[in-house]
Amino acid sequence: MVLILLLPLALAALFLAVESEGWRDRFLRAAVMFGGAAWAMVELLSLAGAVTRFALAAAWLLVAVAAFLRRRSVPLPRLKPDPVVIVCLAGCITVAVFTGLIALLSPPNSTDAMAYHLPRVVYWAEQSSVRFFPTPFLNQIMLQPTAEYLMLHAYLLAGGDWFVNLVQWSASLGAMVGVSLVAGELGAGARGQALAALVAATLPAGILASSGAKNDLVCAMWLVAAVYFASRTGAARWKWDAVCLGCALGLALDTKATAYLFAPALVAVAWWAGARAAARAMPRVWRNMRDWRPPHVLACPAIALACALAINAPLFVRNWRLSGWPLGFDSAQADGAFRWRNDKLGWKPLVSGALRNLSEQLGARSPRWNQGVYRFVVAVHKKLHIDWNDPATTWPWAEFAPPVNANHEANAPNRWQLLLLALAALVAIHRRNAAWLWYTAALAFGFLAFCAYLKWQPFLARLFLPLLLASAPLMGAVFGRWRAPLSILLALFLLNNARPALFENWVRPWSGPASVLHADRDREYFADMGSWRNQASYFGVVSLLERSGCAVLGIDISNLTLEYPLQALLRERHPEIRFLHTGVSNLTRRYPPPVPAAPCAVICLDCAGDAKRLSLYRGFPKSTAIGRFVAFQR
Repeated sequence: MVLILLLPLALAALFLAVESEGWRDRFLRAAVMFGGAAWAMVELLSLAGAVTRFALAAAWLLVAVAAFLRRRSVPLPRLKPDPVVIVCLAGCITVAVFTGLIALLSPPNSTDAMAYHLPRVVYWAEQSSVRFFPTPFLNQIMLQPTAEYLMLHAYLLAGGDWFVNLVQWSASLGAMVGVSLVAGELGAGARGQALAALVAATLPAGILASSGAKNDLVCAMWLVAAVYFASRTGAARWKWDAVCLGCALGLALDTKATAYLFAPALVAVAWWAGARAAARAMPRVWRNMRDWRPPHVLACPAIALACALAINAPLFVRNWRLSGWPLGFDSAQADGAFRWRNDKLGWKPLVSGALRNLSEQLGARSPRWNQGVYRFVVAVHKKLHIDWNDPATTWPWAEFAPPVNANHEANAPNRWQLLLLALAALVAIHRRNAAWLWYTAALAFGFLAFCAYLKWQPFLARLFLPLLLASAPLMGAVFGRWRAPLSILLALFLLNNARPALFENWVRPWSGPASVLHADRDREYFADMGSWRNQASYFGVVSLLERSGCAVLGIDISNLTLEYPLQALLRERHPEIRFLHTGVSNLTRRYPPPVPAAPCAVICLDCAGDAKRLSLYRGFPKSTAIGRFVAFQR
């Protein structure tokens, strides 16, 4: 487990090696370099089937040594005795400490993490490669993998999932730093930059996600970094800014596909704002600036796009070979039944999606308020003759309902930050600040692109986390101009509003009878799976297989994809056990399994009573029903 220390050591060495203008800029550059190095290690070692614990350890040691040999002096950050900055900094540190402790004490337990974020890490580790493998659930192979690459590093170096949650937590720190820098690009002073960081730190959705094992915060950090480096590239401040922009943009796109909707407008506007600021700063020498000759103007976008494409190319190639499209199939089972995109486009689907997605962010404690929001949205739909549960724009089996005041990372509302964003947008319009107006327009474009393209479904609130974090710099730039007492009141309000998300996380609570301080780690894997009521089945299967000594286990997840708790519990008791999928009937069956051996047992999840699936395993002489699970043994 001591090998996990190589990751912070490498990041620290990169921080020392980077040439930069300040410690925050240096940190963000080091983070982008760290992410690029982690991606490159996995992809390059994967070509030789060598993604192993010791290969990664050796690679990180080389990175740390090479970076340390290039170390430069680091000026100490100077903290001005400004009460607003001090309150905001103290608030950010407090949130980071508590979320970091929760991330360390809790195992990964988000439902999506149990279904595909962590299972794909397990199979990559088994085959020492990120090649595609047979699976009924295509999210495990075709979705963007960079966040899980980082989890793979933590998983292999630590010998388990002990530090996997720290990937999202680290991204939350990077996002705080990034938004403060972007706020500076929008003209915010020290107070505005500190407020931007605090807005990012106190987003309920961000707090809840920062201790889990999903990828929304990782995508958000890369997106914010891309916006910052786009502004600097537009201003032609440093020769490596275009490379940093390309790497950050590429990592965002390779982390979550929603970046394709959020990034274009934000990056373009940031580039324009940087160029405009540079032009206004040096109007007389604009035509004579060496850095702004046409070759340079063309070279920077080319470099950035080339870096972004290089990072995404391996996944594009693998998806193309599987589906004929760089982004893979349009649904997780390749059958179109649960298609992500809207079946029809137009202004009515756009308005419907925007209203329903906004309502999810407005949940409050008051049932009367929530019903009022619901009735308003329904009334607008009726006025426009739109079906608010139109199957063409709504996830199958989903039904629009009043918003809820949830403390869950999937659908936590961020109503106060949304209100502050609306207020900041009004101030930008009133003051006619071009940079603020264009940035507001870019945020609105990202939101509308999301609503126009993707079907509405419950629990989509989390997918707006990158956009909400990207809005923090605008709020910092606007509200940072308030007088100190008012700014401090705003900071205290944000911190008070963050308390429920910080201490009462529904699946990783700090306090209460299910607190991570004293909860059993094995049972914490099921904290987000209560609706299935099958915890006893998992433990029953583990007990059965623990006695059997089976070394290669087949898992049929065609009826239930939540396989990671079974993998984690079995690896605790039998570290050498290996897994593969059975009963795969889709196109992925042509890929070699992660383990080149026949399974000595098969667990069919949620297969009791399913004669079609049970018939696949007639060759096994012994079958045992354990709740809804069925175990087949040779």
